[in-house]
Amino acid sequence: MADALNKTRMRDTRILMVAALLAGVFGQTCFMPGTLAHKGLELAGYALVVVCAIGRVYASTFIGGIKNKELMVTGPYSICRNPLYLFSLLGAAGIGLVTTSLIISAVMIFGFLLIYISLIKREEEFLAKKFGKEFQDYSARVPRLWPSFKHYHCPAELTFQPAYLSNAIADAVWWFAALPLFEIADYLKLKGLIVPVINIF
Repeated sequence: MADALNKTRMRDTRILMVAALLAGVFGQTCFMPGTLAHKGLELAGYALVVVCAIGRVYASTFIGGIKNKELMVTGPYSICRNPLYLFSLLGAAGIGLVTTSLIISAVMIFGFLLIYISLIKREEEFLAKKFGKEFQDYSARVPRLWPSFKHYHCPAELTFQPAYLSNAIADAVWWFAALPLFEIADYLKLKGLIVPVINIF
């Protein structure tokens, strides 16, 4: 069941990303390229993608190799129980903002939550059965997805497996893959070489 959910999650996430990419390239928002509002939304999107990439690498450093074997409660896991999903949500919102469409941004956020919330619940059910009271206590003080820095703590030393860190870095790079395409699309629109087929707020 877990493998099936994971495959479905990856498939649905790719569909969501491709849809945002196509809408961003072939759509035209009310924030025209070159305007201050357009640049502001793009910069906000870039910032969120950077936070997503760095955050996912940071969180993977803590959990890589021990997921479902030990209950990680330090570092990013002391501010929310699912930091990898939190940073992915920020990345999805960032991709949406880079399109400069508020509608696409909202679809990315709600689409992501729709895809991942059931997966998060199922994963936490597994952890509750495996770790019992330890996980119950952890859940009582640390929020599921919305971060709280109230109980943040980090060990002085951390042992990690380089292979997982390398995979996390490679994964992070993919979050930046779509950004040049949006810039190229904006340039081609300004030159009249791409004619938007849909207007999006």
